[in-house]
Amino acid sequence: MYQFFTLRPPKSSSKWLAFTLTAVLFGWLSLMSKPLLADSAGALDAHNRGDFQAAAQLWQELANDGDVTAQYNLSLLYENGSGVGQDQNLARYWLSMAARQGMAQAYQRLNAKSVNPSRQRVAVQQLITTPQGWVSAQNPAHYTLQLASSTNQALIQKYFNENKLQGEAGYYSSMRQGERWYALVYGAYPSVNEAKAAISTLPQDLRKWSPWVRNIRSIHKIMIRE
Repeated sequence: MYQFFTLRPPKSSSKWLAFTLTAVLFGWLSLMSKPLLADSAGALDAHNRGDFQAAAQLWQELANDGDVTAQYNLSLLYENGSGVGQDQNLARYWLSMAARQGMAQAYQRLNAKSVNPSRQRVAVQQLITTPQGWVSAQNPAHYTLQLASSTNQALIQKYFNENKLQGEAGYYSSMRQGERWYALVYGAYPSVNEAKAAISTLPQDLRKWSPWVRNIRSIHKIMIRE
């Protein structure tokens, strides 16, 4: 038997007002959440297709509504002049807005005042909180560089932390011949050639592991999602 839940209105007038406002807000959020998610996904899809103008229009609407990811992505478009007129002032404005909302990537870029161009090609899809989440969030059609793998999770986590790879890399786990392995991957690139070219630009501490190119879709198929 299904159990249905409903909101029971309180008896006092003050509590009734609070109840009414809560119910209205809940209903509004329920109606708005799906269109917002759809617009965000549509913007990212347009960006990945190279339709930067369409991506800019969608991200502009979301950024105006306070979406921190859209604000960050819009700053990248203005930085490069992709789909919009190149405007460093607007790029910095939207970057500042994202940083004020606590986005670590925006804060780091704002302070560094420079960004590696190869890292600007892939728009941020969501706020990533874990290394595993970073891997899951990457475009399956893109490619990444596998740096190291081990059955020792603590070792992979140590490499990740010591090289300060937050926001640029992640690690995932998979089963191999009955054993659980952990793999550290870096970057996301639209093509195999771009991924190969990126190897030479890596810091020496990362190049010494002899990185090799992996298709992100193949990683998504085997990774254990927790």
